[in-house]
Amino acid sequence: MELKRIYVRVPLSGEAILSNSCNPTIKARTINISQGGVALVTFSEEFFSTEYQIEILTEARQRIEIFAQLVRVDESIAGFQTLQIDQKNLKVIKNLVFEYQKTTDFLNQLDEFNLLDEEGDEIEITFEKDFNGDT
Repeated sequence: MELKRIYVRVPLSGEAILSNSCNPTIKARTINISQGGVALVTFSEEFFSTEYQIEILTEARQRIEIFAQLVRVDESIAGFQTLQIDQKNLKVIKNLVFEYQKTTDFLNQLDEFNLLDEEGDEIEITFEKDFNGDT
């Protein structure tokens, strides 16, 4: 199966606290984040509901809050899709993505996944070599 992404995922290490009416506090660690969602690991208990308020504290001491829906659980990794995010938290994530796009890890991610634009069309990316043979 070919994976397609609308948003770039940024590796993110930090603490996450999930809550809803059924589970007042579930602790987890972040793996990655994008405008479209977050992946978590090492949660302290099982998920019983699908929608959660998620508060993330990154290692850089940035706080991100989103309202998200559980969309998958594979072994110890849970994937959540963003349902609601305010402009302040969206700006934090966009800044993380902007900084990540300056790294070689970002280029490796482009090679691994087919990214889609906001209309659902595949983004075509090519790299040209400079005169020194570098990309």
